[in-house]
Amino acid sequence: MSGPDTSLLLMLYASSQKRRRSLETLRDLRRRLHNEHRRWEWQRLVRMRHYITLDCLKDPESSSWMDTWLKGTDKNMITVTSLSR
Repeated sequence: MSGPDTSLLLMLYASSQKRRRSLETLRDLRRRLHNEHRRWEWQRLVRMRHYITLDCLKDPESSSWMDTWLKGTDKNMITVTSLSR
């Protein structure tokens, strides 16, 4: 092979290797981002579960909605739910 042909092949080989390394780096970054997103989502779900299971939740029978539902008129219910707009 002559000099220009060899240098062209070397240049093509180097660019293909660089592209392969770039794709591997991109794949690794995407995987790490996905893992971080899953970790964040898991932490969010744990916080939500904690808030839902708190003891400060009212007894449904004594809530203001139940009072409006049982003792209120239809007009009160429409006003409370803002369906009158």
